[in-house]
Amino acid sequence: MPDDRMALLLLRRLFPHWSTTLDGGVWRATGRILISSSHLEGLLDLLYAAEPAAVERAAELLDER
Repeated sequence: MPDDRMALLLLRRLFPHWSTTLDGGVWRATGRILISSSHLEGLLDLLYAAEPAAVERAAELLDER
């Protein structure tokens, strides 16, 4: 569970225009649309499909560190 909490904190920092939650094993992100997945990797894939520029910005932020 600590890893899930860290992932949520990171997602919220990297995608500030999305509201990200984990509830009952389901990852959700609400922005222009609602997306959900039972796996974090699936949520990231859906975020990329919904807003590729946001994922690219997040990747750039991670590369800077």
